[in-house]
Amino acid sequence: MLHQIAHYGLLGALAIALLIAIATDLKSRRIYNWLTLSIALAAPLYWWSSGLGLWPGVAIQLGAGIGVFLACYLFFALGQMGGGDVKLLGALALWIPFDRLPALVVMMAIIGWLLTMGMAAWRVRASSGSGLSRDMLVLIGCFLCAFAIGAVLLGGAALPSALLDWSAESLAATLAIAVAPSLLLLVATLVSLRVIKRHARRIQVPYGLAIASAGLWIIATDLAAGSGGTPLAG
Repeated sequence: MLHQIAHYGLLGALAIALLIAIATDLKSRRIYNWLTLSIALAAPLYWWSSGLGLWPGVAIQLGAGIGVFLACYLFFALGQMGGGDVKLLGALALWIPFDRLPALVVMMAIIGWLLTMGMAAWRVRASSGSGLSRDMLVLIGCFLCAFAIGAVLLGGAALPSALLDWSAESLAATLAIAVAPSLLLLVATLVSLRVIKRHARRIQVPYGLAIASAGLWIIATDLAAGSGGTPLAG
């Protein structure tokens, strides 16, 4: 009973911390060190409440957190991520079970993409006047494409039975269907960026919002699934 109370209490605290990260990132484009450090330091308590053993449970979580942090640090070194975003994602990876990390990354990427495209569309709209320009219609089409792809990648929408039957016929068909969503998202992104370059300068996107929202989504969907006393346990 104590473990279960602590478990859900810690999840609630994590959700509050992620909401604070969203608020500070939107307000000042900053995610404070004390917040990310608190999330990281509370992770061992969460492991205890989840009943994770030192091997392999805790070892996997530590490895995932360190691996995510190092991978994101490369993006930081290339100027593609902010330091606060790197620390937030690394700390969050200590909580999310290894088999849920791909879902976290996909959701984070989709939210980040939509944020970027939304802010870009706002600028395109401002520079195009009051009417729906051709560029705005292109961006709207890219938005719809991204929503459809996201539903497939996250498992929220099933593929048509004809496509599933075709994929079962050969390895090439299976690979084509597996790769197609990512390729379509890449094409939509490249088309959108080409439109954006004609209207806007470099856009500062609050990616902390995408990271924290993806984390909240993982918490909410796992809790809603009713997986018992350890909804995020590996």
